[in-house]
Amino acid sequence: MSVAAPIPAFAADAPVSYKADPAVYKLLSENDQFRVIPATFKPGQRDAGHSHPSAQARYALTNCEVRIYTPDGKFVDVNDKKGTAAFSPAAPSHAVENRGKTRCETIIVERK
Repeated sequence: MSVAAPIPAFAADAPVSYKADPAVYKLLSENDQFRVIPATFKPGQRDAGHSHPSAQARYALTNCEVRIYTPDGKFVDVNDKKGTAAFSPAAPSHAVENRGKTRCETIIVERK
């Protein structure tokens, strides 16, 4: 018998990624306009609830199969292939889980 882990409650003002879960996200560099944040997920790892308060671009360093959970219990699956870039608008509170069997590594560039 398996029991699904409960989806944690997320505050509307969830902290930014690198403050919410420094084990996954590292603030590599920033200036007055942008932040560069590498993210590394082990297989099966799920991060702490966080937000991205502004638009962002991400670049997949590896293949990444992730599930993004929202506070209302809904989720969406995203599969980024190594070497691809994607763009996202500001993202309110959510959590990310690596559903793949390998490490997921990506670089996020956030507008401040």
